[in-house]
Amino acid sequence: MANAIRIVLMLLGLMVALFGAGVDFLLPGASPGLNLPQLLIILAGLGISVFAYNLRRPQFRRRLNAGSRRSIIAAALVTIVTLLALELLLTVSGISVYFGRDVANPDFDVARTTFCDGAGCRWIYDVVRDLCARGQQSGRRCIFNGQGYADDEEFIAGADFAGRTRILALGDSFAHGFSAEVGKSYVETIEARYPDAVVWNAGFSGTATNQAVTSFELLAPILEPDLTILGFYWNDFVDNLLPITSRYEAVDRLGRLVYVRPYRFDAWGNLVPIDEAAARYFADHRVYPPANEIERLLGSARLGTLALRLRDNIAEIGKAERRLAKGIEVTRGYLRQLRDLALSQDSALLVVLIPGMRELSGESERYDIAVALMEELALPYMPLKDIMIVEEDYAPPPDGHWSNAGHQKVGALLSDCIQLFIASGSLGDCEHVVTR
Repeated sequence: MANAIRIVLMLLGLMVALFGAGVDFLLPGASPGLNLPQLLIILAGLGISVFAYNLRRPQFRRRLNAGSRRSIIAAALVTIVTLLALELLLTVSGISVYFGRDVANPDFDVARTTFCDGAGCRWIYDVVRDLCARGQQSGRRCIFNGQGYADDEEFIAGADFAGRTRILALGDSFAHGFSAEVGKSYVETIEARYPDAVVWNAGFSGTATNQAVTSFELLAPILEPDLTILGFYWNDFVDNLLPITSRYEAVDRLGRLVYVRPYRFDAWGNLVPIDEAAARYFADHRVYPPANEIERLLGSARLGTLALRLRDNIAEIGKAERRLAKGIEVTRGYLRQLRDLALSQDSALLVVLIPGMRELSGESERYDIAVALMEELALPYMPLKDIMIVEEDYAPPPDGHWSNAGHQKVGALLSDCIQLFIASGSLGDCEHVVTR
């Protein structure tokens, strides 16, 4: 029994030392290396291991037994002082706790500004109109029609549609026009270049390809578009795993914008619903509320926070790859569905492949997967990875969207392609579009 206790203590000490060596990777903005908190944790772990190793020596055990009470008290005091010192150093280092101060009350007041249903996500007209009137929202967030779409034109059929080029734009925040001034997004650039065309922008921030399919099903029979343009960004692979009704945008009591998702992925990558209070807590704190009192106590201390973050990192091992594989398969189905729907409506479909900053810096795995999907499904697409320039075309980090210049560059390229499409009825005449 004593031998087993000794082995367990040695392993425990080694685990604490290894945790100290690797904890640097858990700290915000940290880089590989050793700092004072890490050294203390490593020394504490090695101390436990050395103590356990010495238990095998009879004379050490005799001395320990002779002064066992004093030894236990001294060990307890050293442990407490070490833990307090580590907690203080982590506090001074600026490490935030895992759970916020209001963990006991995970609910907070929000005013929903969007709603999502079987027809996709839109603005809640009266709520957003009131926020704009009070100055709590402005700019692009205050441009929407009576149906809640991010377009100043009502989506209703016009008597003159038959004689005009009709274009339907679909996508997420890039199509919506985020980070561009009003009038300078890529969809608005197309509208300015072709004032006689009918251009409906059904792009909506935070949505994915599943919303594009739903929006096309709803709007294409009304508009009867000659051309449908889909803006595709790499995060669609994961977002397509979520139902359209899985998110809403809101403004909290301090006027901050929050995104609430009443779903989460479990440890096996399955999508599970969560209650509204937990979803709102995550939107406010970026972690889910504690599952029990022990987790709450751990997450209220800096040392416990590092342990919980380590647990999260271990749980994430392999999960991203499994989720991506599942997302690719689901996205393939949505793209195929949109392609077939466009064909049934006699609408040409063009996919704009949007690179993020990291794709332009070499991390292009998901962008390359998107290219492969376009080739597989024989979808005409405009690859922008070799055209966009981070310093010229993107808003400063952490934004990640195109700046005015980026939007207008893409808008000009699309406009040139549209001119050729109007003349010939083929997207293949545009040098920036890849067709099969």
